[in-house]
Amino acid sequence: MLFFLKGARMRKFIAISAIVAMTTVGFASDADIRAELEALKKEIQALKEAQAKINIKSLKRQISSLKAKTGGDNLKWNVDFRTAYDVIGYKTINKNSSWNQILTNRLWLGMAYAPKDNIVFKGLISYYKAYGQMTNTFGAGFNYFDWIVNEMPNPNGELRVKEAYWLYFGEDFLGADIPWTASIGRRPATDGLLVSYREDQKPKSPLGHIINTEFDGGSFKFDLEKIADISGMYFKICLGRGMSNSAIRFNGITQIGDGKYKLEGDGSEYNKVDGWKSIDLAGFIFVPYDDGQYSIHTTAFKAFNLPGMVLTKLIDQDGSLSTQNDQSPSEFTFMQTGDYYGAAISFLAQGIGDGISDILDDTNAFISFAWSKTDPNKNSYEIEIVDVNNSLIVPISSELGMLGTSNKKSGTSIYLGLNWPCQLIDDARVGIEYNHGSKYWRSFTYAEDTLAGSKLATRGDAYEVWFTKEL
Repeated sequence: MLFFLKGARMRKFIAISAIVAMTTVGFASDADIRAELEALKKEIQALKEAQAKINIKSLKRQISSLKAKTGGDNLKWNVDFRTAYDVIGYKTINKNSSWNQILTNRLWLGMAYAPKDNIVFKGLISYYKAYGQMTNTFGAGFNYFDWIVNEMPNPNGELRVKEAYWLYFGEDFLGADIPWTASIGRRPATDGLLVSYREDQKPKSPLGHIINTEFDGGSFKFDLEKIADISGMYFKICLGRGMSNSAIRFNGITQIGDGKYKLEGDGSEYNKVDGWKSIDLAGFIFVPYDDGQYSIHTTAFKAFNLPGMVLTKLIDQDGSLSTQNDQSPSEFTFMQTGDYYGAAISFLAQGIGDGISDILDDTNAFISFAWSKTDPNKNSYEIEIVDVNNSLIVPISSELGMLGTSNKKSGTSIYLGLNWPCQLIDDARVGIEYNHGSKYWRSFTYAEDTLAGSKLATRGDAYEVWFTKEL
């Protein structure tokens, strides 16, 4: 009985005690949880810091690996390798030469480096060689002429610098809203606009109709689109040096055999050579309009002191000296003959119409007109007439000329082209081109990349059909 009488109170006391105990336990659990959360936060932060260190180390390793691959200077490379099979044949007035088949490899190693946001270096190393050893390699001479050295297969397969130049990008010119660029070095003066289609590559600086020659020099381009409010308008000044009038070092020392040498001259080095002047070129490129589809391109320039092969000896076959028919050329000498002027205007459509058809949208069409003028210096020189035994009969005075005459001569050329996506083969293009040159037309396209020589130098008619396929 006492048990039950006191039990009610005890139950009440026990219930109250249990509530207090539970509350105490709850308070303790919250504190522990907070402590655990704080500890967990610290652990997470420590893990984050450790992971960050690991990521930084990993990134550093990746960057070090990338620098090792790029030489530590961020030089970026690209490759253009071409294997070609050419069939060459000539038909002359007197006879037909035999046809020949030639296999060649051409390698271009392109490079680019940007030490700053507004300065870029670009270069191109070239290798061009026929398969195996070539015959008649002794005295190759003009095969290594500086203007064309990378556009013909050379017997030794050397690596040569085709391009190496700096580009500086300016935001405004003399405070005016004219973005501009300046460049100096061995400039990209080959494979320019129009001729670039056949090579399936981006066009380089000059208009390919009249200039396609390796050159050292500089250019200054001014973007006039903003101030003129005409789409794509720009003006570029072009300067080049085709030959420096300077003797090479040790030029007066020649080997005469048995370890002996002959010393000529006064011992001076890099001095001017008598009878020669530096060969220079100055001109401009002006694009009055270019909206990305339709564009107009113009150029004009002058080349100073151009060289040529001059006849300096004739063999008189019968001793009569009566007619030119009795004489045959014997020797030619490389001499500077005069100046040269050139100009061209080209109209280009990169897409015909707007949405007429997919083919027309991806068709390129152009027409280009070019003009040239020679200006011989008319310097006097002598032609030796000799007999069949090479004994001098009589010297004849003559004047230096160009294109076979000492008079100024003008010539013209027209160049048409059309290329479109091939409908039978994916990722392929077909092109047709035609050009005509007048009797006294003279181009500056010595480095056109064909074994047959420059088709744009043709006096007469030239036709071409080409096909390219992306592999």
